[in-house]
Order: sequence, then C-alpha cells, then structure tokens
Amino acid sequence: MSIELVTVLLFGGLLFLLAIGVPVVFALGGISVLITYLNGGTNDLYIVATTTYREITDPGLITIPLFLLMGNLLIHSGISDRLFTALNQWLSGLRGGLAIVSVGVCVALAMCGGFGPGILTMGLIAVPAMLKHGYNKSLALGSVMAGGVLGEIIPPSIIMIIFAYISRISIGKIFFGGAIPGFITASIYVLYIVLRCHLQPELAPKAKEEVTWKNRWRSLKDIILPSLLVVLVLGSIFLGIATPTEAAGVGAFGSFLICIIYGRLTWKVITDSCLETMKISGMALWILVAATLFGVVYTVAGAQDMVMEIVQSLHVSRWFILLTMQLILLIFGMFMDDYAVLTICAPIFIPIAVFLGFDPTWFAIIFILNMQVAYLSPPFGWALILMRGVAPPEVHTRDIWRSVPPFVAIQLVVLLLTMLFPQLALWLPRKML
Repeated sequence: MSIELVTVLLFGGLLFLLAIGVPVVFALGGISVLITYLNGGTNDLYIVATTTYREITDPGLITIPLFLLMGNLLIHSGISDRLFTALNQWLSGLRGGLAIVSVGVCVALAMCGGFGPGILTMGLIAVPAMLKHGYNKSLALGSVMAGGVLGEIIPPSIIMIIFAYISRISIGKIFFGGAIPGFITASIYVLYIVLRCHLQPELAPKAKEEVTWKNRWRSLKDIILPSLLVVLVLGSIFLGIATPTEAAGVGAFGSFLICIIYGRLTWKVITDSCLETMKISGMALWILVAATLFGVVYTVAGAQDMVMEIVQSLHVSRWFILLTMQLILLIFGMFMDDYAVLTICAPIFIPIAVFLGFDPTWFAIIFILNMQVAYLSPPFGWALILMRGVAPPEVHTRDIWRSVPPFVAIQLVVLLLTMLFPQLALWLPRKML
C-alpha cells in the first residue's frame, strides 16, 4: 500500500470517526489497527501489542497520576475556597478585584492541578460572587474561563507530559518553557481587567465591606503552604535535585500533609481524589497509547520520508510553513479537543519544525499556547462547555460565548510574542541544572 493511500485512509478515517462522535482513543486506536492489518496483514499486528506494552510499562508515566493526585487532594480539601477568600482580603479595595482574584486562584490551581480545576471551582465560587456584587457577566465569565485555561501552559500540565512523551522532549524543559509565557498571559489578563474596569467603572462596582489589615495578615496562612509546595516541586526539578517523577511524588505526599494540617483529610476527600485521579489518568494513558500507535503506524508506512520530501520541495520561507502549521492548529482546535489535535498533528509537525531549524522545546510551547486558544474558541472550546455546566441559571450560552473574544485576543498576542521572541520559552529551560 502506497504512503499516499495510507495517508488518505489513516487521516480520512480518523476525521470521519471523530466527526460521527467516536471518542478520540477509540478513533485513533481503531483506525491504526485497521490500517496495520490492511497494510501488512496479521503478521504486522504485533506492532499493536509491542507499542502498547512499551507505553504502559514506561515508569516515567507515573508522573501523570502523581501530579493529578497532588492537585485533586488540594482541590477536594477546599484549598480553592481558602485561596479565593485570602486573595480577596488583599484586593478588596480594588475595582475588579474579584475578577483579578479569580485569575490569581486559577494560576495557583494550575500550578497544583493543571487544566479544569480552575474553571470548575471558580465557576462554582467566583462567578456567583461576582454576579452578586453586580459585576458584568462577560467580565465575570471571561476572567474565570481565561484563568482556568492557564492550566494548559503553566506547569505541571498533563498535556505537556503527553506532548513530551509523543515528541521525546524533556518533560522538565517543556514545563519551564511554558512558565514565562503562562505568567505573561496571566499578567496581561490582570492588566486588561484593571484598565477596562478603570475605563468602565460600571462593569465592576467596588466592594462596600471594609477589610482590616489584621485579617489580611491572618489570611496569609492559607496561601503560604500551597505556595511552598509548588516551589518545592518545581524548584527541585529546575535545580536538578529531582526528576519530574520524583518531584510529582513529593508533591502528592506534600498535598496529603497539607490536608492533615488544615484538618480536611477525610475518607470522602481521599476517595474523591483517588477516583478523579484514576479516571483522568486512565483517559490520558489510553490516549497516549493510541496516539503512539498512530504515529508508529504512519512512520512505518514511510510518512517521514514523504513529509520531508514535500517540505524540501516548497521554496518558501520556513516562517511561512510555521505560520501555516499554526493556522491549521487554530482551525482544528475550533472543532476538536486538544488531545485529538495533539495526537494528529504533533507526530507530523515536530519533525518538520526540527528539519526547518526550529528549537523543539520552543515549538512545543507555541503548539501548547495554540491549544490554550482552542479551549476558548467556539464552538467546541472545552472551557465553554465546562462553564456551561457550572454557571448559575441566569447565565446563558450566548453570555459565555460573548465573554471570550478579548481573552482570546490576549492569548494570540502572547502566542505571537513567543514566536517573535523565542527566549521567552527557552531562557528558563537553558538555566535548568
């Protein structure tokens, strides 16, 4: 079977299965097994078994459930409530303070638990609080969703771990490559909220209650322990003291201790945290197995040579090819979830980027920044779906969609800045020991 026919069948079949609603893992795995059989018969099906065995026995993958357990223990123990209350004490006199606090808590949760917890917890806590205080719906919804998707780019992120395994790039380098662009994005969110509330005061009325400095200093106790844990986990990776897997273990144990210190360690917290960890870990592992198999099948069929020949025959600037890849990612991200886009595009785009002379770590970061945009892009954006599930009854779907354009624009600006100034993504990884 020619590589051209394999390409049409493999990608055409995959897109068809996704379009009719087949879950990503079954679409990827099913079409990969079918093409393997059609291309080499039953003798080639050993590729499926060996690829699956190699992936599920990789000890480095324990990183995923350990980081998830760390985040779930902190979230189920009520740390998000404590962070929201504590930060609100310090920003109570600032117009738009609740929206800024929401972004801040989402950043903290991203550094503890990745994508999802920020939107779910702040959607339940912060959005009703802002609407109660007379905040504009778009500002309230947009700040929470935009802050929540920072879990894609701020480490430790699950999609970063999966990208690292697909591309065979250091997890630590991708973690720290995303840190500066992630914090820049969060900072621009805050700046946007402050400026817009200054220009349009009616969007965010000032809080009427007075907060004493005694209460502010007392609230620091709810911020210090989670902050120390994040510094310990990420600092140990950065300084070369621990591998990402070892640091994840330290993080999971540290979150367990924090639950004990706060007096929030109950059987419900333990069972809910473990069940959520198992559910997401299982999903991530099966997607990783199916994605790896998809890449192996396409590579064995000769995709690498075909792609390189096509790229070499294009007499255009390498930046034009890079921009084309980014445009493809943006379009795919509007209609598919990030795991599907990652597993389809990463195995093809990474060799092209390396061939064109781009740093693979930098390319990984702009790829993930693009996926962050996808989370806020209608009609499929996961952030929009999650918010629809937790928003108060008075919030409608059109309100959610109207709230995202300013924050998508900010994400695109950061993506462009990272493309123009690669050191934003490369400076920290090169400082790692």
